[in-house]
Amino acid sequence: MKLLEFTRFSEWWEYKLVPLLAVGYATLLLNNYPIAPAILKLLFLLSAVIIGAVYVSVINDISDITEDAIAGKNNRMARISPLWRIIIVSLCLIAGVINGYFIYPDRLSLYFYSMAWVVFSLYSLPPVRLKKRGIWGLLCDAMGAHLFPALFITSSLLEFIQADKNVLWYIATGIWALFYGLRGILWHQFYDRDNDIKSGTTTFASRIQPELFKAREILIFSIELIAFSGLLSFIFNLWIACSIGLYLLLVWIRKRYLNHSICLIITPVNSPHQLLMNDYYLVFFPLSLLFTLSLNHPYGWLVLCGHLLLFPRKTLLALKDVMVLLKKR
Repeated sequence: MKLLEFTRFSEWWEYKLVPLLAVGYATLLLNNYPIAPAILKLLFLLSAVIIGAVYVSVINDISDITEDAIAGKNNRMARISPLWRIIIVSLCLIAGVINGYFIYPDRLSLYFYSMAWVVFSLYSLPPVRLKKRGIWGLLCDAMGAHLFPALFITSSLLEFIQADKNVLWYIATGIWALFYGLRGILWHQFYDRDNDIKSGTTTFASRIQPELFKAREILIFSIELIAFSGLLSFIFNLWIACSIGLYLLLVWIRKRYLNHSICLIITPVNSPHQLLMNDYYLVFFPLSLLFTLSLNHPYGWLVLCGHLLLFPRKTLLALKDVMVLLKKR
């Protein structure tokens, strides 16, 4: 468990992996392909993305050691020797190359997978370190964490099931992933804004007053929602409609009974809040897809149970908040 702490896995395990898996589930549903024969492929894709996420967490912490010390922030990689840092990064790179070997000769998927590593290296590592170069840092993070992994999973599954490359599906998935990723990194930068100012880290958020960002918040979220609506138009069914209704009920419960403010990117300090659509992507959307796949194909229920075992946190939290309504009755 201590080794896992060095990877900051709690910060990305559900938040980054579940939306990517949902893209995979949606791609299978789009092509009416049974999930059971694809489970090993999904596990391989998941493991490949996890290796990349570990690499990103490690190099980001290593690059931030000096700045985190100035800001008084805890940095996990600062607690281990330089030799072990080199070993950990080297093991990640070796694992990434091995994954690339098994992805080949699917050149398109290999390109998307490699680009996720490249852009995140440019984001974190000096002398380029685009993290400190305003909008370029935002784009690198969004592309590395969401855009390229989402396209990698889409491309790999379409190749695996030998389906036609649906260009509109790629476009809708890519735009949604990019703008969802932009919201994620902007939330993080605004949340960490005071520490970045203290340490002299010139991120995009440290250069702008939060109150001047409201119009851009709305624009980013609107594009994300339009792209996601386009994605849903390919696979929309009764269960997805029900999942949207249940999510809106959860938003209302949190607003009405738990005093959660509804936010798009910038969140209040020390006050309950919810980022709009986050819980839909993390809970309701993937579960509605798995439920549909389970109805249509045998053994899908096992995959649904496995998903809940691997990613229980946000689902249990949503259930806990829904129980508030039942207690009020």
